[in-house]
Amino acid sequence: MRFLPVRRPRSLAGQLFAMQAVLIAVLVAGYALFSYVSDRSQAEDAAGRQAMAVARSIADAPSVRDAIRTANPTKDLQPYALQVQRDTGVDFVTIMNPQGIRWTHPDETLIGKHFLGHIGPALRGKSFTETYTGSLG
Repeated sequence: MRFLPVRRPRSLAGQLFAMQAVLIAVLVAGYALFSYVSDRSQAEDAAGRQAMAVARSIADAPSVRDAIRTANPTKDLQPYALQVQRDTGVDFVTIMNPQGIRWTHPDETLIGKHFLGHIGPALRGKSFTETYTGSLG
């Protein structure tokens, strides 16, 4: 006949070890979560600064200021925007009129269509960035 083993209560040392292991696991998980959130925030801030620098450079470019005064701004601005996109490594460059109609876009079928984001702060002379799902995803 076989007897089932009797479970003995864990020793104090065993209980302390288990508690320390759980505490270390919680601390490591908390640090990993903090690092992830912090790194993501820093990456978003850096991307925003890069986008703002590119946007200001485009807005201040004499060739852009000249092109927007022509009858067909897209003719000169589209190649310029694509070149800036390649040179700076940004995902896209869209230049639009004050009504939000695109003069440039990486997807040329969207040129002449309405921009999907917000332009209110820009119309008030404020620089800003935003995160949203637009025509490029």
